[in-house]
Amino acid sequence: MKKVCYAVMLQSQLGPRAGELMLQEDTQAVSGYLSLLGHRSRFSGSVLKSGKYLISGDIRSSVDQEPYDAIFTVQDGRLSGGLITRHGCWDLTGIRSPGTPPDQAEA
Repeated sequence: MKKVCYAVMLQSQLGPRAGELMLQEDTQAVSGYLSLLGHRSRFSGSVLKSGKYLISGDIRSSVDQEPYDAIFTVQDGRLSGGLITRHGCWDLTGIRSPGTPPDQAEA
């Protein structure tokens, strides 16, 4: 199982939000968590092709829970894509965290 952590930036309607995305890949399935706004939320999804993912989850805040679908690509330690919510599409970008062991990082 491949497990990689990314420092991410979400460009939401309320401005940029920094967070963390932990991605665990096992064959064609992925899971992990997205940590934003002080809350960690689990997600699950699938590998569309090598380095391209489709996930679903909820962004939680102290007052709301926002369901999302996200599609993103990981290449050369960089993550780019977007979250699709009922309030629109939000860009998601990130870089692999320095603490990710090389043997667990993407090939």
